[in-house]
Amino acid sequence: MEEHPLSESSNTWDTVVEECESIADDYRERGWRVVVATPGDVVPVPQPGDSTVDHVGLDIVVGDDVYAELESAVEGASFDEYEAFRAVTGGLVYLTLVVRATDDEVAVCLPVYYRLAETERMFSLVDDGETMKTKVHPLDPEQGVEFVHDDPEPLLPPDREAE
Repeated sequence: MEEHPLSESSNTWDTVVEECESIADDYRERGWRVVVATPGDVVPVPQPGDSTVDHVGLDIVVGDDVYAELESAVEGASFDEYEAFRAVTGGLVYLTLVVRATDDEVAVCLPVYYRLAETERMFSLVDDGETMKTKVHPLDPEQGVEFVHDDPEPLLPPDREAE
């Protein structure tokens, strides 16, 4: 069985989760509706060997309870902005991703990680002009909420050309 990518991580993951919680608190103090969706797993897609491409970007699995809260929060909201704070260490990209529906005052805070070793197809398709998306879903991949990133650069390693 493959080891979870965070099993040997430093405190970086804990820091990312704490940053998401802190950012969420800031939005809540301003009266926004906020969901923090901490993932159980994150996979860059498409994966090597995938025969079909459902979307290009990040596939994030969250618990059913978190997903229900997320689905309720995003219903009817128009997400128009995002920002990502990133760090790269030990073959992992860590992101504090905040997606906003500014007119609706809804924010989704996603602590995210992904393995650089699994990104070749995703990077290639993004470089070819494919739109990057983040799909958040429960264990059932038929459900899900997608966030579109017209500018994918904040989600990618800053020095990925050197990888």
